[in-house]
Amino acid sequence: MNPAQLIPVLVCLGMVLLTVVGFEVFVFRLACLICRVPQPGLLRSFGMVSVLLTVPAVVDAVFGAGLTQVYRAGGYPLWEAGVVQFFLALPAHMAICSFTHAQMMGLKVGEGLAVWFVDKLLKAVVLLTVVGGVALLFVIGRP
Repeated sequence: MNPAQLIPVLVCLGMVLLTVVGFEVFVFRLACLICRVPQPGLLRSFGMVSVLLTVPAVVDAVFGAGLTQVYRAGGYPLWEAGVVQFFLALPAHMAICSFTHAQMMGLKVGEGLAVWFVDKLLKAVVLLTVVGGVALLFVIGRP
């Protein structure tokens, strides 16, 4: 790859990453506001969101790799491993994020749990709005 092409690609990837992290921080701070728990400062929010995204991702990766190996050894279909991983990783993710947020901010674990739940609910609303908008565009565009 030409080094002159690498710079625009890295700038584009950096902008996408900044947009995703910015969205995550916005939703996290909004969830804190809705749950009436103390909001961390903006810089601390970036750090907390980074931890709350990284730690569960590592745990999910390790757990998913182990589950995939178990499914391969058992001769089961691998798509089932993905479904099982989703439903087993969700409570693990909830526990990790709630406990981590509570410890980092000096909150009760129940308050961290409330923020996690509202955070996921807000993201689900955004996702359903986007999917609904795309579906509406498809319906309008049909002859």
